[in-house]
Amino acid sequence: MTATKIKKVSSIDAQKVIDDLEAKKSELAAARANDESGMEAVAYAAHTGDQKAQAKLETLRERALRRDLEMRNLGSAIAEALRRLAIAQDAEAKDEQRRVALEVRGLLKSLRDAGTVCDEALSTFADGANAMKEIIQQINALGFHHPSGTQFVSLGERAVRTMLVNTAFARAFEAIPPRERQHFAEFTYRWAESLDREITKQKEVA
Repeated sequence: MTATKIKKVSSIDAQKVIDDLEAKKSELAAARANDESGMEAVAYAAHTGDQKAQAKLETLRERALRRDLEMRNLGSAIAEALRRLAIAQDAEAKDEQRRVALEVRGLLKSLRDAGTVCDEALSTFADGANAMKEIIQQINALGFHHPSGTQFVSLGERAVRTMLVNTAFARAFEAIPPRERQHFAEFTYRWAESLDREITKQKEVA
């Protein structure tokens, strides 16, 4: 036997069908209860020779039987509606999983790119820091004691911590107060200015 193809519906539409069927079932149950009350009201007269009561009882009985059948049919319809709701919810869950998977895959390239940027930046930083250390050593070897290696390490460490304040790793390092924050470009500029003035003064003396 070929399975009946079910039209794809949203879970919202499927739930609306269930709500409508449940409402019909409630209305029918109320009407069936009224029929029961009506049969109880005429039962005695109908069974003691009152022909009008007998006719009314028969009408109520037939209507009650039809409503009982309709109640069973509604129960079957609700069961099928619940099954279709489950199918719709499952399909939507799978669609959402696919959507999320595609979105995450799109983010993976960005994640890899960000990792590359971090590695390249750290490599560039290491190269720059080592170059600064060598330059300071050369300056010291030429007779200038400022800046010293100790100053470079102290101010450089503050500059690194200043930068880390603005990263996702801030909590992993000791915080640095705003008044102690440094930037490589700022203190190297001050060193260069100070040395340039010192060189100029030496030339004037000579």
